[in-house]
Amino acid sequence: MNRFLGLKSTGLRLALIILSSQVYLNLEGQFFLNWFKPKGTPAPRMDIYHVAPPHWYIGFDEPELQIILHAENADLFEIQMQDYPNVEFVSKVNSANRHVCYINLKLNKSTQPGTLIFTATPISSTQRYAKPFSFKYELKPRANALPPKITSQDITYLIFPDRFANGDESNDNADVQFHEKVNRKELKYRHGGDIQGIIEKLDYLQDLGATTLWLNPVQTNDQDKESFHGYAMTDHYEIDPRLGGNSAYLNLSTELQKRKMKLVMDIVPNHVGNNHWMYQFYDTGWFNFRDTFLQTNFRANTTMDPYASSSEKLINTDGAFVMTMPDLNQKNPQMAKYLDQMYLWWVEYARLSGYRVDTYPYVDADYMNHLCEILEKYYPGFVIYGETWVENTATQVAFTKNNIKGFEKNKLPGVTDFVLCWAMQSAGNKNYGWLEGLNKVYQILGEDYLYEDPNKNLTFLDNHDLSRIYSVLNQDFNAWKRSQMLLFTLRGMPCIYYGTEILMSGTTEKSDAYVRFDFPGGWKNDPVNKFKSTGRTSQENEAFNYIRTLARYRNSNSVFLNGKTTQFAGKDDTYCYFRYNDKSTIFCVYNQKKEANRVDMRRFKERTQGFSKMKNVLTGEVIEIPKYSLDLAPEASYLFELIK
Repeated sequence: MNRFLGLKSTGLRLALIILSSQVYLNLEGQFFLNWFKPKGTPAPRMDIYHVAPPHWYIGFDEPELQIILHAENADLFEIQMQDYPNVEFVSKVNSANRHVCYINLKLNKSTQPGTLIFTATPISSTQRYAKPFSFKYELKPRANALPPKITSQDITYLIFPDRFANGDESNDNADVQFHEKVNRKELKYRHGGDIQGIIEKLDYLQDLGATTLWLNPVQTNDQDKESFHGYAMTDHYEIDPRLGGNSAYLNLSTELQKRKMKLVMDIVPNHVGNNHWMYQFYDTGWFNFRDTFLQTNFRANTTMDPYASSSEKLINTDGAFVMTMPDLNQKNPQMAKYLDQMYLWWVEYARLSGYRVDTYPYVDADYMNHLCEILEKYYPGFVIYGETWVENTATQVAFTKNNIKGFEKNKLPGVTDFVLCWAMQSAGNKNYGWLEGLNKVYQILGEDYLYEDPNKNLTFLDNHDLSRIYSVLNQDFNAWKRSQMLLFTLRGMPCIYYGTEILMSGTTEKSDAYVRFDFPGGWKNDPVNKFKSTGRTSQENEAFNYIRTLARYRNSNSVFLNGKTTQFAGKDDTYCYFRYNDKSTIFCVYNQKKEANRVDMRRFKERTQGFSKMKNVLTGEVIEIPKYSLDLAPEASYLFELIK
């Protein structure tokens, strides 16, 4: 697939080729002006390298459609559109880069699906050197139904695609500009996991209780090294061919819909890879500090700090993460329009149910509020959670819809809840204290009044950037179970990282690559297959069954959808809370002490009144509600359902 200038080709008749989501045109005849071409050099081919969006969906209220055309010497052509009912050709605007232009159209509510035909004619002074050409552009109808909604009953399973399963070995070394061949011996090389591998494991995931898949970025990362992680995109509209391309992604979406499962896309509005075509052929204003590298200060709190200097706020949002990830300027109107259209396009194209927004605090806040508004307008209830890697509740809440005076303009529904993550980790690896251990969870939940709706937060114990929870807890299985019980019974939308259910370990001490090991059994020649119970140890099977029980219970109990919470302050190494609605009441009890312990049941009378028995959800045992105290095993976790 040729996507860069200067590639040789013999003269061919006009041919329209659609590969994945890209449009390419081959033209016969000479295109470069004579003084650009050394004497005797064969005439180069002319390509349309990108048309963005590659097609459009009618039915949005915004009438303006901006098509970005990336073609050799695009500024030397006049572009016209054949008459089409209810579509107005407004203008062709050249950019500061002669290879990029904007085609501006106006649609209205009467516009019907069909195909637009554009003709490009060389301006008079270049007719000797350039030949006219034409191309088609499709307008498609929007889907009749909205994508399925994610709720707080859903269980999200986070997959690092390159490391989960290899279902199609033929795409391992698929054609890209920078060939980074599969090498499973090196942690920072590609390993060959792909979307087909995920499709083949959907039975496993559904059996586990997962209802939603979040994949780390799947768009093309045509970078010369470390392209496996996905966060340095080089084409926003193309799924990486090494993962299977757009067709595989659509197949995954279709298979999930059949199972009533949902799909979340990981989006990166903050930056791109430095091999992105828009960075190589850029217009003025598309990037922050395009010609001078300035790194962000990673000070997310400057966004809301009343005392922050203007310069430090600017460095936070406009500085680049690293030199290979240049920073997009969302304040630029053409870039903002490009992002708007792209994120609407993907929801329609792949029937997405949500977006996880990478590095949310480093993107222009006004733009992100705008994006959240338009997504909510067209897809009410669409899940959006922004990555806010911060240390305290006030900073985290301020990015969301909240109850804080002065931050009413913020529209982000929820965040990846790092603050609760740290608290749940503390419940497993810190000694019990007034503000530590299990009491840390009590403290953090007590700050939920700041959110408009804390149930919109994605909750988790680890992810692709953090040490795995089993390692964080020093492979203490009781602490691991305690943490999982918290995750699956508290408010929010719980998410587990692939391999958590089989006690995968790894820390980021040396590199974050050490938390991205291959799932054993995802490759044909793996010596063990932990997707099967026969390939797992007895403890791994216990862990798998523990998560499956909790996941299925959450899926089926409406208390996690619309229930309320009452928590009681930690006392004597214990922590207790209730989740309840008109149909169900559950009682969660934790003992952090290494010895047997007990809780005074008289403390909980306001929630247990009217009930006589309680069922242990994990064991099925039914007991009378103790009148005075409940005995607890050492370092134990309990989930009871109250019975009248």
